[in-house]
Amino acid sequence: MNYLFSNKLKKISGWIFYLTIPTGMYLLFTQDFDDLLKIKVFSIFPYEWIGSKSSGFSWIENGIVDEIFTFIIIFSGIINSFSKEKIEDELISKIRMESLILSLYINYGLLLICTFFIYDLAYMYVLIFNLFLVILLFNLIFNTDYLNIPILD
Repeated sequence: MNYLFSNKLKKISGWIFYLTIPTGMYLLFTQDFDDLLKIKVFSIFPYEWIGSKSSGFSWIENGIVDEIFTFIIIFSGIINSFSKEKIEDELISKIRMESLILSLYINYGLLLICTFFIYDLAYMYVLIFNLFLVILLFNLIFNTDYLNIPILD
């Protein structure tokens, strides 16, 4: 079975992925766009924020720019990560698997270290970065290994 996407999608998804990451980080740290695209959305999880309460399974008003960017980063990152190369053979499959394993080890190693040294709201930012770090590390490791750049040997 082959679960890889077409090679035609690799270039455009790579451009989108690598351009939306800095934009998404800017949105995360500045919160300039919280009021942009504010619409009513269905919330399944209750939350409490200063002066407001919401019960779960209700409609709330929310700016959805951060959700859109999260979707774009994850979707384009997955397509870029798992698109076929021009020449897809067993060696590329082996490099792909080893890159994925190494990116998972690095990602969860960093998460374990951060668990013991970062607390409170700052830890939430660690978890947000953790969402995208696996895909980013995989792309970086796979592309450097595939292009025979000896950074890991």
